[in-house]
Amino acid sequence: MRMNRGAAISIAAAVALACCAADAAAMKHRERSPWMANVGIGVNRGRFEDVDEAMREYSNGAAPQIRFGRMLGKRLMVSANYQGWVVEFDRIGDTKITDAKIRRSLQDLTLGLTFFPGNSDSWTGGFFMRGGGGIGWAGTSAVPVHEGEAQEHGERRDDWGTAWFGEAGYEFWISDSSTLGLLGNYTYFDIGGDIVTSAWTGGLSVNLSLYF
Repeated sequence: MRMNRGAAISIAAAVALACCAADAAAMKHRERSPWMANVGIGVNRGRFEDVDEAMREYSNGAAPQIRFGRMLGKRLMVSANYQGWVVEFDRIGDTKITDAKIRRSLQDLTLGLTFFPGNSDSWTGGFFMRGGGGIGWAGTSAVPVHEGEAQEHGERRDDWGTAWFGEAGYEFWISDSSTLGLLGNYTYFDIGGDIVTSAWTGGLSVNLSLYF
C-alpha cells in the first residue's frame, strides 16, 4: 500500500523545519499560555481483530488529529482530543477487487492528560508525555468504483467501543505563541462489535500548537 503523499510531504517538511529550529531560537523554552489549540497529521499503521478471529494489518494510512487543552500549572495540561486513521485498498490477499475499494478506519474522542517532565527554564521543557481514554469506533465500508465516474462514499458500518492512547514527543518553539511538535503515538480500541472486536493503531505525526 502506498504512503499517503500529502501526509508524507507534511511530515518531511515539518522535520526539515524542526531541524532548522534546533539551531536557532526555537530551542529556547517559552512560558506556555493557559490555553492550547492543536492540529496534526501523521502516518500510522494498525491492525484489526475481526469477529472471524482473523488479524488484519494495514500500513501507511493518514491520521489527522485535533486537540484543545488547558494548562494546569507549568507541568500538566488537560485536553479534549480527536484522532482518525483511514486506509483504503482494492485487494484481499492475492485477490484484486475490480468494482470496489474497501475503506477501513479508526476514530476516537478522548480526554487526555499531558505531563511536561523537563526543566521549565531550559530546552528540556519541550518534552512531553500524554495519555488518556474515551470513545472509539471502527468503520468499514465498500466504496463502488465505476470507470469514468466520481467515486462514491459507499455504505458504512461503524462498531463502537472505547479507546485508550499514549503519546510521547517534543515540541519546538517556532514563535512566541506557537510550537511544532514531533511525536509517536499508540491507541488501543476495545470494540466488541459485529465486525471488529478490537484494534490498534500507532505511528509518527507532526503537530502545530497555538498557545493563547
